Formats: sequence, C-alpha cells, structure tokens
Amino acid sequence: MTDISFWTHPPQTTVRSSNSDEYTITLLDPPLPGTTTELSPHDHGRARAFAETFPTVDAVLEELPHQPASQALHAQTLSDLDLITIGCWGNITRISDPALATYDAGMTPVLNEVTTLHKCYPGALIVGSAAPDFGETHTEDVICLPDGPTLSASGFPAYPTPWYVDGDPHTILNALGIDLANLANEDRENLYLDEEPHLTNWGMLGGLVLEHCGRTLRKGPQMSVFRVRHTEDHTSMMEEMWMWTR
Repeated sequence: MTDISFWTHPPQTTVRSSNSDEYTITLLDPPLPGTTTELSPHDHGRARAFAETFPTVDAVLEELPHQPASQALHAQTLSDLDLITIGCWGNITRISDPALATYDAGMTPVLNEVTTLHKCYPGALIVGSAAPDFGETHTEDVICLPDGPTLSASGFPAYPTPWYVDGDPHTILNALGIDLANLANEDRENLYLDEEPHLTNWGMLGGLVLEHCGRTLRKGPQMSVFRVRHTEDHTSMMEEMWMWTR
C-alpha cells in the first residue's frame, strides 16, 4: 500500500492491456429519450459527485482533463487502473470503471453495482456490461428496467457451461416496445436470443436497448476523467486478476 492507493505492487507495474469500453454501466433517468434526442452538455460537477459515491471508489484523488465520450482509455499499468471515466449528459449517466471487470468464479461485479444503483435510482433504466479477457473472455451483461424485471447473464462465450442467466430477454424487449421485426435481418440473427446462453450476444442486446432509448455517443459530448483510490477490497481483486494474467 502507498499513501494514495492500496496496491501492493508498484503502480507502474505492467498488467494485461485493457480499455475502458470493456467495463461500463449506463443509467437513463426518465423520461427515456428517443434516438434522435440531442445529448445535453456534460455536467462535470454531477460526474464528480457520482464518482465520489460509487461503491467501488474509496476516494477521488484527481480530476484530469475531459476527453471525448467516443474515446476509450487504455490501461497498461496498475496506475492506469485507477482511472475511471464518467459522462453526465442530462438524464444519461455513464461510468467506466475497471473494478467492474474483477471477475472470479461465482462473482458478479456488474450485477452487484447495478443492484446497488437501482436502490438509489429506482426509476432509471440501467444497463451494465463487462468483457474482460483474462486468458479467456468472460462476459457479464445486466439490464435493469425501472421498477421492473432484471436480466443478467454471465459466462464464457467460448464454452457452453457454466453460465448464469436470470431473466428473459424477450420480456425486456417487450417492456421497452422494441420489435425485433424492425431490425435488419443480419442484426436480428446475430442476437441469437433463442439459442443457448453461450451463443446469445448479450452485449449486443444491451447495446440495442441503449440505442433504442437514445444513448448513442457521438463525437461531440465530453466526459470527466478521474484518478481514484478504489476500495481496499476492489483493489485487491483487481491486482490479483490483472497481475495473474501477466
């Protein structure tokens, strides 16, 4: 441990490379916008407040210059894993945090944080996704409807088992008024919603829900970048997973 983190290895230790698109949670407060709705300017004050209360974060240490929402952060060292990004555009909030990818057997970090956020924002639609590659890609996808059902799926796409799936994707789509018949044949077929869990494209399903509800990132919006100290427990799990694959 140092004065500013709980890392037990030097912060500049090289780790498995990853990028911030691999682990995100998006909240959409009501009313849900349409796909043509323009995003509001980024609210950096709200972004900092969100960072300070996010369960994986022990403290916000530094605010770095804003960056385009369409740009991903690349992590190559332990220190890079201290960086999180948050965009707050009107009723849309998106956080990218490496702690969401701290998978180990039986762990569901995305579902845990989505469940916690749902208690604080019961009226929000929340979509979370993580796809870390720790030798084999493990995916976890969660869609939580406001005051309604939740769909969660996690496992290794390369293997038919083990998979954890709770909820029905068709229930989610029907609740949001998404008609698969309106999708291009290729898109609809690539979802594989009625196939075995390891064949279903859960990440594409979450993207479809977000696009339908108006969260399409363009080149214009900015987002905040924070250097944080993750909690001791999350730091320990992150260090174990990213160091284990070196």
